[in-house]
Amino acid sequence: MAAGARLHLDRRPEGREVSGRVTFATFVGIAIFVVITFFEQIPVVGWLGALVSIGAWIWLGGEIRRAGGTLIDAGIAGAVTGLVGAVTAWLLQVGNLFGPETPGLARFGAGLGTIGATIFLFLWPVIGACICGGAAALRARRSMSRA
Repeated sequence: MAAGARLHLDRRPEGREVSGRVTFATFVGIAIFVVITFFEQIPVVGWLGALVSIGAWIWLGGEIRRAGGTLIDAGIAGAVTGLVGAVTAWLLQVGNLFGPETPGLARFGAGLGTIGATIFLFLWPVIGACICGGAAALRARRSMSRA
């Protein structure tokens, strides 16, 4: 290792601190996932929310790399946005299940939705971290091949 290529404890090259753009991109991602959750409440069409989520994670991973973030930063952002999306979906499903204005047969569907949302409380952050980190890795690979 060359004398000028010191690494800090967080394994970032000197002068490559996390910028405010990484944090801003993460907060924009959180807002996007809250909106996606409300979109998913639309019957039948709401299933497209998973595809929109994948696109949002790919965008987020690319933005974090452009902002100077690492693959770990992208993975953390994917996990955080996935958790926010899963928690908001779970809260809405539980609200539909126990809400007084939910009709009888719709309550059965809300029960199934609550079971699915509970499972995805654990899966969605992991899926988000993998997709977002993978997108950031591909972005880093492309930028290295150009150099």
